[in-house]
Amino acid sequence: MAKRKPLKDCIVKPGEKSPFANLLVDLAFKKAFDPDKPSSRENLVNLLNDLLEPQLKRPIKNVWTRNMAKNLSGSKKTRTAIFDLHCEDDMGNLIEIEVQIRRMTNFLRRLAFYASEMVANQAETGEEWKFNVKPTYVIAFAQHNAFDDDRIVHRATLVDLESGAQFVDSYNFTVVELPKVPMFIDAGSSSMSKWLFIFRYLNRLKELPAELDEFKFKHLTESSKVSNFSKEEFEAYRKMYHKEWDRNAMVAAFFEDYADEINAKVEERVSERISKEISERNREMAKAMRDYGDPVEKIAAISGLSVEEIAQL
Repeated sequence: MAKRKPLKDCIVKPGEKSPFANLLVDLAFKKAFDPDKPSSRENLVNLLNDLLEPQLKRPIKNVWTRNMAKNLSGSKKTRTAIFDLHCEDDMGNLIEIEVQIRRMTNFLRRLAFYASEMVANQAETGEEWKFNVKPTYVIAFAQHNAFDDDRIVHRATLVDLESGAQFVDSYNFTVVELPKVPMFIDAGSSSMSKWLFIFRYLNRLKELPAELDEFKFKHLTESSKVSNFSKEEFEAYRKMYHKEWDRNAMVAAFFEDYADEINAKVEERVSERISKEISERNREMAKAMRDYGDPVEKIAAISGLSVEEIAQL
């Protein structure tokens, strides 16, 4: 078997096409990680275990679809989940997982809402149910920056504010910010880092590089080849992909067409904020000078405030 090439030799060049689909397009994601087919189910189990390893008490051994069609409001339109999953660990314990890759407004609050739905939907009618809520996990692959730091993955749960210990395991969140994933990987990188690289850059590779020469990634890439799509799947995939291109082009055009207005508005808001900060500092200085006993005329000359404004401090 031919030795795999290093990453630098596996990136598609201008004019070349990758044989792999973009996993951030719904159809490609579902085909690669379909929980209802044995081969792609294996991909999904591998992904969940590597991604959630710091949060899971036991490794996941099996997954299947929850088939939750509606949220508690009865609306299908506000659902953004790619997968709603029942999962079983190696000790037979059940957990619930929701995976999302779509763009969302009011991002973090929506994650909280979906987690609360997952918990509430476990309720059973009658007095026999004892609130034995299974742990829930919401995984979101964000295609935008959600946090102002350099961390790619943010994890959260409910904790005791004093001890930092987990308060209850009913709500767990994992947010992956894909724009922060660098186009670099090596053989010694963690499994999670390799998965994140694949999510962002698989469709920019012409073959699997030596740095990702592991069975689970070779298994995944076979499920992710566009050549394995049926004619109907390929047409649907292409429409979804083009829709994303159109959206990106519209956003770029909007900012290009209205760049002057946007920049002017930004400058205006920055100027207003600076003016407000200067005004607050001058008022604080004037109050301190007045309390110290300086003459009002001197305070007005230094602070720029009127005698009437100084009197109201």
